[in-house]
Amino acid sequence: MSDYLLEVNGLKVYFPVGHGFGKRKKMLKAVDGVSFRLKEGETLGIVGESGCGKSTCGNAIIRLLNPTEGEILFEGKDLAAMNQKELRTLRRDIQMIFQDPFSSLDPRMRVRDIIGEPLISHRVCGGEALAEQIYRLMEAVGLPQEYAMRYPHEFSGGQRQRIGIARALALRPKLIICDEPVSALDVSIQAQILNLLADLQKEFGLTYIFIAHGLPAVQHISTHVAVMYLGKIVEMADKVTLFSRPIHPYTEGLMAAVPIPDPQLRKDDAPLLEGDMPSPTRLPEGCRFHPRCKYCTEKCRTEQPELRDMGDGHLAACHYPLEHAEGILK
Repeated sequence: MSDYLLEVNGLKVYFPVGHGFGKRKKMLKAVDGVSFRLKEGETLGIVGESGCGKSTCGNAIIRLLNPTEGEILFEGKDLAAMNQKELRTLRRDIQMIFQDPFSSLDPRMRVRDIIGEPLISHRVCGGEALAEQIYRLMEAVGLPQEYAMRYPHEFSGGQRQRIGIARALALRPKLIICDEPVSALDVSIQAQILNLLADLQKEFGLTYIFIAHGLPAVQHISTHVAVMYLGKIVEMADKVTLFSRPIHPYTEGLMAAVPIPDPQLRKDDAPLLEGDMPSPTRLPEGCRFHPRCKYCTEKCRTEQPELRDMGDGHLAACHYPLEHAEGILK
């Protein structure tokens, strides 16, 4: 029996684009060889710019998208090889919280029906037991019972996200994939939802994959962090190590872009990200980040770096880590 609840090995998700009459078929490599392991009770934060493949990775893990290649081992069972009947049974243990709390809720259903739907669909309970379970879930996410007969449009964004969280909790899953659950919310509400997720993790013994743009949110809730760029993980470490000693220039750039209230605390030599992310259908040769990297050398332009251990389990895909950058530039 593995020590890990989830093991993702060489996950790839490719989409054919540009094919048709008179066009050459191209492949968009949304996720290109992602691997990581997650123990029960941990939270893996996945961060990166829009278009880096983090949401596609989450959708593939829960099989909302079919992977092109790779293994997705959940408690030793390969989700990538399962048919729909097998997935239906296993989905009781894996649930998802979506980014947009409005479009992910059926506007024609009342709150009680939205939260109770998974319980009915999987034949967990019915009648009075169903109503009691719905009220317990509402209480767990901070929603009064009298809201049960309301529709989604009658709630604020933060309240709608609480409904989505209650629905994800209904089947008592072991793993919840949080796909940017706070990015559509006001900053003040974001903190409330993050604290709620942290409290629920302790109460129900949950394991999270937390996908986000914002580094502060990832830093707040994660135990480990993976940084993605153009379909690949370029750096991965425990939270404390990654935020105190980032190695990859892309990670440094993401951290430098985080607003700081006191300008005097900002480092003048922090490498800000310049330029735009290349098209995933026309990937650069060598290191995919090299067109935007100020430490770029000829090796970076021709050879793709492998994700390797830089010490103490701190993984980075960089030919010349930043700790050696000063010697390179001289």
